[in-house]
Amino acid sequence: MEGYELVGKVGDFRDSIVRVVDVGGTDVAVVSYKDRFHAFSGHCTHENYSFNYTRVKPGDVIICSSHIAVFELAGGKFVGGQPADDLPQYDVRVEGDDVYVSKEVTSNK
Repeated sequence: MEGYELVGKVGDFRDSIVRVVDVGGTDVAVVSYKDRFHAFSGHCTHENYSFNYTRVKPGDVIICSSHIAVFELAGGKFVGGQPADDLPQYDVRVEGDDVYVSKEVTSNK
């Protein structure tokens, strides 16, 4: 699939647990949550801390465990904690059992 990279199988992703994967040389966080895949920067925009194995928290947010910056899962908007930029977002496509992530940022809301 042009412009996308295969990052794994649907079953490779445990619900609500973020996995950071390499997409074209960039760390991208991928998470399956409530039957939908999301992809965003693999590192917090506050201090570049990795989101690997971070869990989606109540309120559908991602919290950086290093300095407690809080981001909306859908859209990556910074909503609290240590000041940070919004998380760049990547498109995710599922074809059969394969999960693909766009190689380019699709939104920086």
